[in-house]
Amino acid sequence: MKGRKRIFKVGALHHIYQRTIDGYLIFYDKRDFLVFFTLFCTVARKYNIRVLGICLMYDHIHVLVKASCKADMSAFVRDYTCRFARLRNIRYQRKGDFFRHRFGSAPKVDDKKARTAIAYLYNNPVEKKLCGKAEEFQWNFLDYSRNDHPFSEPFRVRSARQAMRRAVTEVRSLRESDTPLGYEFIERIIKDLSAGEIRQLTDYIIVQYNCVDYQDLSSYYEDFETLLTAIHSNTGSEYQIREEIWPDSDATFKRMSAIVRKMTSYKDMKDVLSLPDVEKRRLAWILSAETGASPRQISKFLHLSLL
Repeated sequence: MKGRKRIFKVGALHHIYQRTIDGYLIFYDKRDFLVFFTLFCTVARKYNIRVLGICLMYDHIHVLVKASCKADMSAFVRDYTCRFARLRNIRYQRKGDFFRHRFGSAPKVDDKKARTAIAYLYNNPVEKKLCGKAEEFQWNFLDYSRNDHPFSEPFRVRSARQAMRRAVTEVRSLRESDTPLGYEFIERIIKDLSAGEIRQLTDYIIVQYNCVDYQDLSSYYEDFETLLTAIHSNTGSEYQIREEIWPDSDATFKRMSAIVRKMTSYKDMKDVLSLPDVEKRRLAWILSAETGASPRQISKFLHLSLL
């Protein structure tokens, strides 16, 4: 059976929504977020897509874009989705499709609907109890509109340690050629960095690759501060896309990640996801006892059929 025909309006802001096939988690740590974000921004420039918002939640993605035609918008989504899925499959030693083939999208044909969609996207992490205010969440990239190091201390390249200077130089070189960052590249350049330096480098990477058009975003309001006030006072809504909404807090995913990192049995989440199901289910009992997470959340985290 064919799905509904996708509606596209030239010049309108379009809300795009994506989930994985089984509802499993997409992002576990900075590497996942940075690989996706640098790829996403590179592909957006390739197709001349104007991005007004992107929010990377643990298990789904929201994007606000303007495109010259429906074909460009679809090609853009297909390109970054397929390329990221391939990279992620290699990283986590899995095979097959990862994202649902048909993504959700809805045009916002007037400013009122656009403002509602903007508030909805940027407030996703607030609604899922990941932060108190929208700009406090790193992976909706909102605070980068007014600060080039919102989640780290400022630094000077010339006075930084050699490992940090080398990392910055390599990132800059790839950005100049509009090449996204891969997992192996990120792991190599952060290997000799401190936790504070990794935070600084993360901010630097985001600023270098960032494709969000904050000027166009702010044009729906008097200025950026008015935009923030509107987001703080209105969570927004979305009635045109069939989004799966659950009341669970996504902060549980952060707690489960922290617990797994402390376990000496696992060096990385890829070691956890490659476990046989019987071992995953034993780990599920530990995570349940430590966090009180629901069976659904643990299943999503461990890539297990529902417990």
